[in-house]
Amino acid sequence: MLNFLVLSSLITLGVCDPAVYFREDFADGDAWSSRWVQSEHSGKEFGKFGLSAGELFHDEAKDTGLKTLDNARFYGISTELTTPIESTEGKTLVVQFSVKHEQKIDCGGGLH
Repeated sequence: MLNFLVLSSLITLGVCDPAVYFREDFADGDAWSSRWVQSEHSGKEFGKFGLSAGELFHDEAKDTGLKTLDNARFYGISTELTTPIESTEGKTLVVQFSVKHEQKIDCGGGLH
């Protein structure tokens, strides 16, 4: 049984292409703001982003990420991929991110 599991794992690894097209760890302090573009739209009050590990963290440097700084605002931010995506035809594209909700508010439009 163990041989079967090892063999099937190796076959799965051979079929998968775990390419990473983008990774951001915000390890270079405020330099992130030169790579990321905050959205703007007339008639909308957009809040600003900053860096924080949050109130609860394991390793402050490794757990640092973007933090919304203003309450009751719209937020939008983007950056370019470090590696262009050639084609996803016939492949599954996985987009993964983490969200930490620390405020005790309930609002429409927030990820819960």
